[in-house]
Amino acid sequence: MAPRQDHSTKDTTWILNRLVYRSAMSRFLSPNAVMRRAVLGFGLAVVWADQGLAQSLPSNDEISKEVENPVTRHITLPLRYQADFDDGPYQATKSTFEIDQAVVPFRLNDDWALITRTKLPWEAQPPKKLGEHWADGFANGYTTFFMSPEHGQGFFWGAGPVLYYPTASNSALGVHKWGSGPSVAFIKEDESPWVFGSVVNNIWSIGGSPPESSDRTNELMLNPFVSYHFGDGWAVGSSPNITANWIASGNKWTIPVGGGFSKSMVLSEQPVKLAIDAYYNAVRPKEDNDTWLLQLTLTFLFPK
Repeated sequence: MAPRQDHSTKDTTWILNRLVYRSAMSRFLSPNAVMRRAVLGFGLAVVWADQGLAQSLPSNDEISKEVENPVTRHITLPLRYQADFDDGPYQATKSTFEIDQAVVPFRLNDDWALITRTKLPWEAQPPKKLGEHWADGFANGYTTFFMSPEHGQGFFWGAGPVLYYPTASNSALGVHKWGSGPSVAFIKEDESPWVFGSVVNNIWSIGGSPPESSDRTNELMLNPFVSYHFGDGWAVGSSPNITANWIASGNKWTIPVGGGFSKSMVLSEQPVKLAIDAYYNAVRPKEDNDTWLLQLTLTFLFPK
C-alpha cells in the first residue's frame, strides 16, 4: 500500500511553490530586470536592422535633417544630458542622462516600414519635500512603434502605439506599472532649409489603481519642432517637450519656450550631431520650481 500523505505536507508544498513562483516573478518584473531586457532588446534590434545595409556617408546637412526625423529610415542613437534648474524646495538641479528617442527602422514591404523610437532615462532627482533625500536611478522608459508609409514627397508620417515600461528604480522616479497609448508623428523635410514637424502621444497606466493613487500615469506629450539649416551642418531650432499631467492637482501643464543651435559632421566616417538647447518653462505646475533647463545632446547616425 502506498504511503499516505497528510494534508499538512500538501499545504506546506503548495505554500513553498507559491513563494518560489512569487520570488521568480518579482525578479522577472523588477525595474532593473526590465531595464536590462529593454537595453538588450534595443541592442539586438540595432544589429538586426543594420545587417546588410550599405554604408554611404551623407552630407552634413543631410545628417542634421535626418536626426530630427522621427520616422527616419536610418538608425539613430541620441545621448542626452539634461539639467533642470530650481527643482524642489531646495532649488537644486535635477540631472537626467538618457537615450533620447533612439530610432531603429524595419522595412516590412515595399509600402510600409515599422519605426521604433526608444527613450531610456536615468535621473538624479532632488528631494520633493523638506527633510527627504535625493533619489537616483532609472525612471520610466518607453518605446513607440510607428507604422510609416515608404512613399513620401517631402512629407513623412507615422502612427502607432507606445509601450511604457515599469523601469523606475523607486516610486520617487516613476510608477511601477506598464502603460500604453496612441502616438502620431509627422515631418516636412525637403530641399528647403526649413524643417518642421511634431510628435504627440498620451500614455495611460495598464491595470486599475485607486483615483488617489500616485502609482499611475495619464500624461500627454506634445513635441513640436522647427529648425533652419544654414549649410555645412549648422542649424538653429526649437523642440520643446510640452506635457500635461492629467492626474495632477492644480496646474497640469508644463510649456517650455526656447531653442538652441547644432552642428553636424562626419568624424572618422561616423556621422554625428552636437546640439545645445535651453528652455524657460513659461507655464509650470509650481511658480517657483523648475524654471528652466539646459540640454546637451550627442547623436550618432548610422546611415543605410
